[in-house]
Amino acid sequence: MAERSVPLWRRILAGCFLLLFCLAAPLTLVTGWARLTVVDSEVYARKAGAIADEARVQYAVTQTVANQAQTMLAGENPTASQVIQSRVVAAAVAEATSHVVTSEAFRQTWEAANRDAHRLLVTDPPAGQARPVALDLSPLQQPIEAEMRSLNVDLPPDLKIGPDDLRIEVFDAATADRIRQAAHRLDGAFWVSLAGTVAALVLSIALASDRLAALGRVGFGLAIGMVLLIGLLLVGEAALASAAGGDGPGVVVQAIVDAISQGLRLSAVGLALLGLLSAGLFGGLRSLRGSTVRGAAITE
Repeated sequence: MAERSVPLWRRILAGCFLLLFCLAAPLTLVTGWARLTVVDSEVYARKAGAIADEARVQYAVTQTVANQAQTMLAGENPTASQVIQSRVVAAAVAEATSHVVTSEAFRQTWEAANRDAHRLLVTDPPAGQARPVALDLSPLQQPIEAEMRSLNVDLPPDLKIGPDDLRIEVFDAATADRIRQAAHRLDGAFWVSLAGTVAALVLSIALASDRLAALGRVGFGLAIGMVLLIGLLLVGEAALASAAGGDGPGVVVQAIVDAISQGLRLSAVGLALLGLLSAGLFGGLRSLRGSTVRGAAITE
């Protein structure tokens, strides 16, 4: 049966189910990946801990500690001399911190901080209490102080680096709560999107008059869906970094998201290539079938 002889309602339904497949397939991939990676504290901590040696992470932590020291020393309305003094002290703190973040102590503290932050992110806070999420690097306080002593850095009497100065807030309470709610709905979202993907795939092909053409469109739609997903991942990563605020925390969040989403990005790229390959393959088979039919007609 030629495709033009198919009832209009079937064509419309086939197109709608194809569109649904293009939207549901990326959602299934994201939720399936998140169930295996994001909600597991150990997996998350291991992936986030792997970037402790990255220069951008070490620089971001160094700058965050130095900026907090400078802000604490300068105060709200600093004089010119206080500004100069705070910058000098911040530079000394940054130098000491930069030595510490290259040590084994930092790597251990970094992984433990990410594990604890993840638990805060996926567990509900006590009723009525807003709870932001921060990386607790306070175990580095003594190593930083020891490094400053070895560098002969004398801090002003009114400046003392305390545990609170070594906590990097990555999500405020509102953002953390939105992420927490999404994590709680993850299982349901995965099974619904998986069912929708399979149903849309089957129906988009079953309602089509030309199955090879339908399979080619499905492959091309899969490629488009994965490309859109990669674009959304980049936008989401930038949004999370912006929500963290500041150059230091923002860079830290971006580095963590890069690390844990690497597998998702590779999967999306692989599926996009698979979709293009499928579209080309079924398109070629359709052309070959058409050539065979025309050849048989000419022979007759």
